[in-house]
Amino acid sequence: MVVHEFIRSRKDSWARLQAFLEQARRLSLARVPLDDFREGSSLYRQAVADLAYARMCFPGHPVVQELGRLVGQAHSMLYQPGRARSSGWTQFWRRTWPSSVRLAAGPILLAAALFWAAAVVGFFLTAWTPALERFFVSPAMREAITAKRLWTESLTRTAPTAGSHIAVNNINVCLLSWALGLTFGVGTVWLVVFNGIMLGAIAAACLRAGMLAPLAEFVIGHGSLELPAIWISAGAGLLMANAMLFPGRYGRRDEIRLQGRTSVRIIVGVVPLLLVAGAIEAFISPSDAPGVAKALLGLCLGFALLGYILLCGRDERNQELPKSPSEAIIQTASGTI
Repeated sequence: MVVHEFIRSRKDSWARLQAFLEQARRLSLARVPLDDFREGSSLYRQAVADLAYARMCFPGHPVVQELGRLVGQAHSMLYQPGRARSSGWTQFWRRTWPSSVRLAAGPILLAAALFWAAAVVGFFLTAWTPALERFFVSPAMREAITAKRLWTESLTRTAPTAGSHIAVNNINVCLLSWALGLTFGVGTVWLVVFNGIMLGAIAAACLRAGMLAPLAEFVIGHGSLELPAIWISAGAGLLMANAMLFPGRYGRRDEIRLQGRTSVRIIVGVVPLLLVAGAIEAFISPSDAPGVAKALLGLCLGFALLGYILLCGRDERNQELPKSPSEAIIQTASGTI
């Protein structure tokens, strides 16, 4: 048998094995129906035999490498289901969380765009119509701004208590923006837009009182973590909304379950960001430290977070194999025939 005939005769079986692996990843192996599990196990054994045959008859052909990857994935799924969890939180922070955030890049960027668009609208509306301040700026804030001081000065006297209060409040906001994704995204969008408008209105009020520079100096240190945490949480909520509104290749129920797991991973990883941001907001942002130092701290934290999300969790195997193994095998067959 020549290699082309071998691939044509076996590619359907390999595609079915890949479909079984995708099903097992979606549902977890324990929830795969028994008949599907039996079929998948049989397909795996056939693929092992195919790999042995390919290595013997076509040792230099790309199909050997692709089959090896498919068999390796199936073996890990069927016989080593607990390996991915063996490293626990180390694996989560090194690979799982940044990879999950990258998967939700679209909704996260959408949330960030909505936030800044709302901030610009809130800034100009409040600048042109100062009467709108009372809807978005609290009386205590307006009183402090009128007195040419920030309302955050008291934080330095109660830093430990204030830090925990700030962190809890920010965590509640992020959890709410994530959970409101179950309202088909309407609640998440509303919360992001409202917070954006509020920031723009506060900035406009500070500009009118000549306090915009002190406000920026206060925000930049912790904002480099706090604001991305809000966008990431909202993106996780929009991820669930997208599964509810526009289910992809799987059914709506499976899509919600799949995207829900991803969004839960994302929101768990947001909590430490908010704890660090709360500590900075309580101890450093209102302090007498130079504004340049606060700006450098904010920039370093922001770039560190961006680099962590973009670079961690990538490996050579994923970069070399953008498609599923069975699709790569079929593509190899099409290209060599």
